[in-house]
Amino acid sequence: MSNIVRPDDVRRQNQLGILLALRRHGNLSRTELSAATGLSASTVTVITTSLIERGVLASEQWSEQATQRRGRPQVRLQPNAGYASVAVILLALNRVTADIYDYAGGLIASKAVNIRTKSMTGEELVDATVSTLRSLLDQQEVEVAPLARISVGVEGIVDGAGRVFLSSPVIDVQDIPLGEALEREFMAPAELANECNMIAEALRWRAPERYGPNFAAVVMTIGIGMGLYLNGHLFSGIASSATEFGHLCYKPDGALCRCGRRGCIEAYAGQHSIWRSAIGADTGKMLAEEPPPDGLRRLADVARARPGPEREAFAEAGRAIGTGLSNLFSMFDPIPLVFAGPGVQFMDLMKESIIKALDNPSYGLPVTISVIDEDPDHVALTKAGNLMSALTFLDANIPAGEAGQRLSLAHPAQ
Repeated sequence: MSNIVRPDDVRRQNQLGILLALRRHGNLSRTELSAATGLSASTVTVITTSLIERGVLASEQWSEQATQRRGRPQVRLQPNAGYASVAVILLALNRVTADIYDYAGGLIASKAVNIRTKSMTGEELVDATVSTLRSLLDQQEVEVAPLARISVGVEGIVDGAGRVFLSSPVIDVQDIPLGEALEREFMAPAELANECNMIAEALRWRAPERYGPNFAAVVMTIGIGMGLYLNGHLFSGIASSATEFGHLCYKPDGALCRCGRRGCIEAYAGQHSIWRSAIGADTGKMLAEEPPPDGLRRLADVARARPGPEREAFAEAGRAIGTGLSNLFSMFDPIPLVFAGPGVQFMDLMKESIIKALDNPSYGLPVTISVIDEDPDHVALTKAGNLMSALTFLDANIPAGEAGQRLSLAHPAQ
């Protein structure tokens, strides 16, 4: 039986292609949009005229120097900043950050609040998150466009639907219905996502040609995580959010991990774990306090200066990460790697042991190691991934229409 393609589906797909081209390439003329999308000039004209009339796109005249171009000025198109707004929230250990962006992706306002997340109940964390965004919205002197999407990046595991905060080192409570609470308070659809997934999403948006359809983003912060792109799609679990790379087993019955199990990669390679090992603390127990803000940097300075427990702690972290990658590459063929997060600044102390752990051929086949990037600013990457996830969700849910039709901004379907 042949599949029937409805005209509305074709129009919606073409419309989305135009919106994504504008997000990826910036302001474009209709001629440039036709070249970027492969759509005919007439199709581009019909769709963009409809989007302008419905307030989704804005246009501006643009002209080159008279010596370069003659005739009427070109019209360049861009997403209309005033069409809608989106909120991006990041939940990290002892910190909540909320940003508001316009529909063109421009930052309107930002607020960060330091809180003691580890000692909170689930209700208290929900209240702190809601109040952070509410106060940011209330502080705006100029009216903000209707809030149409809330995208939350979390350090931890969320359910497959992006609704429930299942488990996290941020807080000792499980199964927090944060998505529902945000929707109830702000009357806008909300989605939770693992921060590592959002980092991988941001990298793909930054340079799809550079990263290609297959790569792994290894995120090194207090813990160890991974965002994984395979065959052009972000890899996700069946019922939960991401590749829990940091909780693959490195040493059975080994050091205690924050997840409660023993021997995880994170129990050796997370910043908490490196600090615990270097100071000679009991690896069967968690430290009462996280490392001081500059503790790992000072530890690294000592490790670079002389052999000792500090240098060995970083080397062991590299062995744990390298062994985990070797196991991963046994399941999937070797893929390019991106290292992100503050741990990148210590890569010189870990890279040799990572490479040595990976240099362990399977059935005589050498493992090709390709590191295509190192980016220490995982927070900026997470925000960028959440932002583009929210904006493209809105783009995909704008009804296809024709010139002359009006569009009211309603909550897109979940």
